[in-house]
Amino acid sequence: MNSFHFKQFSVSHELCAMKVGTDSVLLGAWADCVPAQHILDVGTGSGILALMAAQRNPNASVTALEIDPSAVEQARINVAQSPWSGRIHVVQADIRTWQSPAVFDCILCNPPFYTNGLMSPTAQRNQARQAACLPFDELIARCAALLTDCGTFHVIIPAESCDSFSMLCWENDLYLQRKVWVHTKENKPAKRVLLSFSRARCPYPAGEKLILKSEENEPTDAYRQLTGDFYLKY
Repeated sequence: MNSFHFKQFSVSHELCAMKVGTDSVLLGAWADCVPAQHILDVGTGSGILALMAAQRNPNASVTALEIDPSAVEQARINVAQSPWSGRIHVVQADIRTWQSPAVFDCILCNPPFYTNGLMSPTAQRNQARQAACLPFDELIARCAALLTDCGTFHVIIPAESCDSFSMLCWENDLYLQRKVWVHTKENKPAKRVLLSFSRARCPYPAGEKLILKSEENEPTDAYRQLTGDFYLKY
């Protein structure tokens, strides 16, 4: 399927190496972007996170940053067809070298995180998937530099990377505020973790738990409630 239809917008992704998936929808629905005035989506791909942020926050301007030219083209198409084309600006750039004219009070990122296994034969897919193309330490350092003093930084990453990612953030004066372990089912180990950071020092938060499916393979009430503003079926 080359297009996903949500309640207020649609996303095509045929030009993108990484397709629309659950991770981005979870992050876009969960991250606290409502108080922000200036939002940055790092590695926007199809633009789904930027579009979700624009839907949730009617007062914010959103910058959608993407290095891949094909994905930039796709994101611009999706943004142009959305109700928020005047508030979302798609920029083709590498965050490591991008000279931003502004700082942001909310940064969202669903970063590349694959570190093992065979490389894809296409450079575009490797760039979207492989952590070597944007190491966590470089991503975090740049996001810390682009964040306002009161800003927040939100990511979704593999569960096993939680401690190492959080330590890298701590080294950049970003402190963990919220942590949600994402389980496909109650009896399955967490596959992903949602993390929220800011510059405010606080006790290390106890992890919350989000179960996506029941034993009968039906969406849980918590999953429906979280994504209900976006998925047509909820």
